[in-house]
Amino acid sequence: MRVGKIVTIECKCGYLFFRYFKAGKGKIIKCFINRMENDFVGVANLPNFFKPLCPNCKKEIGIIMMVRGEVAIKLNQGTIKGVRV
Repeated sequence: MRVGKIVTIECKCGYLFFRYFKAGKGKIIKCFINRMENDFVGVANLPNFFKPLCPNCKKEIGIIMMVRGEVAIKLNQGTIKGVRV
């Protein structure tokens, strides 16, 4: 059984990006693709070093990269609403 919370990651303009399973405490810096519950932007199928944009306001969400051997999106903190667990 997994211990943690499911949080919603959304743009400052209000567009919902995805729901993410957050395992630890603190600020969300990066999101591992395999922990995403619902992906409303299509981040899961993008190649490495791709920079997805918000469909609503066209701001950069972050960058897709490998982190500790897993595919993750490193979030642009200026684009997303602050989520702390």
